[in-house]
Amino acid sequence: MTPDDILRRDFQHGRIAYGFQWNIAHHKDLGHQDGDLSSLWAHLNTIHIGNVPQLPFDDPFYNRASKLSLPQMPPAQKVGFRKKLRRSGKLQMAVDDDLVKLLREYHRLRNDLSYSAGHDILKEFLLKDPNTVAIEVPVWSERYRLSGHVDLIRVVDGVIHVCDYKPGPLVQTKKRFLDSIPQVAAYGELMAHHLAGTLHSAFEEPLLPKVMCSIFDTHACWNFGAELFVQLETTGMIQGL
Repeated sequence: MTPDDILRRDFQHGRIAYGFQWNIAHHKDLGHQDGDLSSLWAHLNTIHIGNVPQLPFDDPFYNRASKLSLPQMPPAQKVGFRKKLRRSGKLQMAVDDDLVKLLREYHRLRNDLSYSAGHDILKEFLLKDPNTVAIEVPVWSERYRLSGHVDLIRVVDGVIHVCDYKPGPLVQTKKRFLDSIPQVAAYGELMAHHLAGTLHSAFEEPLLPKVMCSIFDTHACWNFGAELFVQLETTGMIQGL
């Protein structure tokens, strides 16, 4: 891999500057000419050339995905909701997921014993994890009037994963992750629609591309399908839309 294998584009969205980076060497090795990975390549290329509308990130009538939340409910009800998602198979939880193992290793390489580094550590994934193709990826939707930035995009067994890093104390992991489900599910839904909007998906695939979502830190990783967003939205379980 050479420095030319990582393409960059900076965006000023609101008051924050975001540094989109795309490892095209990783993407080529994983595949970029067929199916969803071809659609992802086309979409990431549009971002790299700057073809990203400014309106969804500046217009006050658009919401940020990070502001979405579950409805207010007592703690016991939240626990029941989480357990229901697990029992139904919609949510998988793991402490030995690749994301967790790699993140711990990157902390050790940095001699960061906090095991709660800031988002700058995601650059380690882009450089060293062959499954990671991009970081700080903007997503947006006119339909939902939503926008946001995906921390990390990985490809695992041919499936695209949108991943959100949520560092914090171990004792608050379950609450932190559960509260983040609407945000990360929205990222997955928006990414699926972006991919379906490319020529490859639009003409070759009858359904939305399969996208998985991951919330992770050095303690655990939660995985669920992007379709969870629509399931929660249609049942009134997402506030802020």
